[in-house]
Amino acid sequence: MDEKRELKREVLGTWLVASYGIAANAPIAVATLYFVGIAGLAGGSMPLVTVLSYLIYATTLLVVYEWSKDIAASYGYVAMIKKGLNSSLAAFTVGYGYIYQYLVAGAAGFGVLGVASFLYLVSPSIASSMPWLWAVISVIVTLETTLIMWLGVKPGGMINLIVGLISIAYLIVTSIALIIMAGDKNTLAPFTAQPVNGNWVLILTSMIFGITTFGGATTPVGVAEEAKIPKKTLPKALLLEFLLLGVGLILNAYAQTVVYGVNNMFNYANLPDPMVIIYSKYFGTITVLILIVLVAFMFNSSTIAFATSGSRMIYGMARDGVLYPKTFAKINKYGVPGNAILLTGIITGALSLISGYILGPLEASIFLITFGSFYVSLGHLFAAIALIKHKVKVKMINIVKHVLVPIVSSIAYILTIYFGTYPAPAFPLNIAVYAAWAVLLIHVILYYILKSRNSDAIKKLGDFSL
Repeated sequence: MDEKRELKREVLGTWLVASYGIAANAPIAVATLYFVGIAGLAGGSMPLVTVLSYLIYATTLLVVYEWSKDIAASYGYVAMIKKGLNSSLAAFTVGYGYIYQYLVAGAAGFGVLGVASFLYLVSPSIASSMPWLWAVISVIVTLETTLIMWLGVKPGGMINLIVGLISIAYLIVTSIALIIMAGDKNTLAPFTAQPVNGNWVLILTSMIFGITTFGGATTPVGVAEEAKIPKKTLPKALLLEFLLLGVGLILNAYAQTVVYGVNNMFNYANLPDPMVIIYSKYFGTITVLILIVLVAFMFNSSTIAFATSGSRMIYGMARDGVLYPKTFAKINKYGVPGNAILLTGIITGALSLISGYILGPLEASIFLITFGSFYVSLGHLFAAIALIKHKVKVKMINIVKHVLVPIVSSIAYILTIYFGTYPAPAFPLNIAVYAAWAVLLIHVILYYILKSRNSDAIKKLGDFSL
């Protein structure tokens, strides 16, 4: 292979690979924003939903964990689905579809627009005095994260690791402090359905939203080719970061619930920025400012993580000669796909500015995340099915790891896709859902067009792995 088209290898150790999953998940940002949605449905049972969502997402992580021992490719889901199902159609329509998680939902929706929206939530007066500020922030974050990615995979990993570990440590320490302050209000009730009077329909409905709380944890598959001993490092990194995410988020969900009041959590969901309000009440100004700064930096790191994996997806497809010209497989002097990174920055910035202008930054963020989440569910569903088929084919099947776990994962994502489509969410989010289905159809049509023009390239799509 031409060295100019080969990523720099042996760059990332276990912790730096794990940093991309921590950053993509952005735990402190999730605790600040996502818990509001869970509390709105499950009230004081928010910790129960968080634990159950963690366990369900663990099945997804274990599926990818098993694949990571066999596959090390920049376009991870494309390679997984191709190897498992031996279908170029599935690899292109579903595996490549995961790029919408990386660029639309992750980099633009959650990362760039997330930080712009968060600053408006912290200080609503900014929205009226400087209504254009979100656009300036979007441009700055896009340019800065694109530059960091251009300079190599390691600088982004170091930033992600430092910000991520500090954020998780902050969550753990402040959560323990809140639990101590809660005193006799500590109870096991939040880990039961008691706060919602045993209404498991509410619990299950909120879990569909809750599962996304741990979204992004599998993002490190995009940097697999740049890891040291990839098929050993990536599995360890996935387990490491998922353990850290679980401790930080579950602990914080419980801490916020008991200190605010188990029976008050539906009111919590109506607050403009509940975590900031709670921390303002129980901690000093400096602690709250640290929270705000960490959330902003975590959104920034999340942009780096998602956009990095997005650029590697583009690079992998270009290397296979499918969809993207070969120029996007060209490697710059820092050992990364420079042209693919520039394209990623352009797409991320354009999506952020155009959607933000039409809907406003917060609504646009939710819209893009809704659109991309469809492909997350679809990608995880097919990866699970592909794992079962692959292990049966090679006759190395373990009933628990390769059948039961993938089946549980598949059921979770089938339900997510179904309930996310019918009944469709309110306007304009219903448009995001319908658009996701429409784009899937476009993928199928585009696949056959590409196949008619270059059948050899399409046939080999997804075959690359270290």
